[in-house]
Amino acid sequence: MKHTLPENTVSLRDATPEDARTLAELIGIAGAGIPQWLWSTMAQAGESVLDVGEQRARRKIGGFSWTNAMVATHGDTLIGMILGYPIGADDSSLADLPPILRPFVELERLVPGSWYINAFALFEPWRNRGFGSRLLDATKARARAAGCQQISVQTFSATPRAEAFYLRHGFCRVDSRPLPQPSPCHYDGETVLLVCHLK
Repeated sequence: MKHTLPENTVSLRDATPEDARTLAELIGIAGAGIPQWLWSTMAQAGESVLDVGEQRARRKIGGFSWTNAMVATHGDTLIGMILGYPIGADDSSLADLPPILRPFVELERLVPGSWYINAFALFEPWRNRGFGSRLLDATKARARAAGCQQISVQTFSATPRAEAFYLRHGFCRVDSRPLPQPSPCHYDGETVLLVCHLK
């Protein structure tokens, strides 16, 4: 059942280290199984996959760091997040990456200097209520403040509603890559690169 609370009861703020476990849950949702697979390869004896995700989100470095995230909250409850940062130049070898990651990195390299949305998710009861739009608008403002002229994101061809959301917010499809099979991703098809030019 969806919450029927007015929009102004939800606030946006920068993430903190204390948000790390919930950030990991949301990163797992956004990544459609890929983050959980990566974390499973790092887990030590007695650690759950979510434990590893929390540890990585709690770091001050790395793409999945809390320092790169903005969250939406209702009271003390974290209901969603968007995580992004500027993409720098990268000439490392794709051959050194696991096959499932290569198409994503190939597409990232098409938009150096853009503000890249690495993960974006809300828990199910809070979706389709305008909170995702608020997070995206706030991220566009953050990207402009960082001097980025465009913002980029990848979604899956198997989730056309997600692509339609970005198209409504000024993004356009730039390119795509097939997802290798078999893979830990919940979806078949392609990963799709979308870009919005900031004014």
